[in-house]
Amino acid sequence: MFQRPVQRTFFELAFGIYTAILAHVVVGLLMSTHYLSRISLATACLGFLLGVALATARDGLTELLVRTRLYLALSLGPLLFLLITDIGTSSGIILDANLLQDLTDEALLLAITGLILYGTTMNYYAVILQQNEDVLAEWFGRADTRYLRFVRILSFVSGLVFLASGLMLSISVELVQGLFASIGGVLLANGVIVGKTKHYILVESGLFVQRRGTLATRFIPRQQLRSVDCSGDILTLHRGFPWPVPFRCRLASIPNSDSVVQSLQKYVNEN
Repeated sequence: MFQRPVQRTFFELAFGIYTAILAHVVVGLLMSTHYLSRISLATACLGFLLGVALATARDGLTELLVRTRLYLALSLGPLLFLLITDIGTSSGIILDANLLQDLTDEALLLAITGLILYGTTMNYYAVILQQNEDVLAEWFGRADTRYLRFVRILSFVSGLVFLASGLMLSISVELVQGLFASIGGVLLANGVIVGKTKHYILVESGLFVQRRGTLATRFIPRQQLRSVDCSGDILTLHRGFPWPVPFRCRLASIPNSDSVVQSLQKYVNEN
């Protein structure tokens, strides 16, 4: 009997919730109705059902979101709108920002839902590729000490900046202040757990990187992998723009490291 992967269910629910909120906001703005009115709530329910139905019927929807990187627009687009609006208003660049300020709560809700959709999309896409493509190389690797030190410093500094921004800056929307503080907390936590072993899976379409013991999965398309370097006991995977920080792990922690390195070099050279 076919067993439905839990990642697909999460993706369909996240996509349905996102379309529900988007429809709810659009109808509320166009018809100037209260967000708790019957027509707004009915529209949200209809949007949820249509979103879930679309995600269920279209098997290629996940691939479309990843290949076109539309998930970035859905998650980071509303967040970028929040930042531009608040900075422009506080600095006086945007003189009449009443309408924009009215949309900040909606943009924040879409940004949070978009980030959840991003995570569920990547996790389900990892399942799809591992089921339909051959695994060219797979290994567990631990980062070297120098790399860990750099990433920890970067995470702690960035986390403190976001945390201070949320607590000290005069931001017009309290929820945005809380979002900044939350991002800062996540970055500080990342600086603590960054040393965990990572699970690398190389398939024909790209590379999946998952931190062991978590559900967070990152996918690097094949075109983004630029070069592979082996210096001493360190394996380095360089990524293209806009990712300046490469992946680095110790060869000593990788069983059959010679085979892994050869597979990676052949893979990148054929790109």
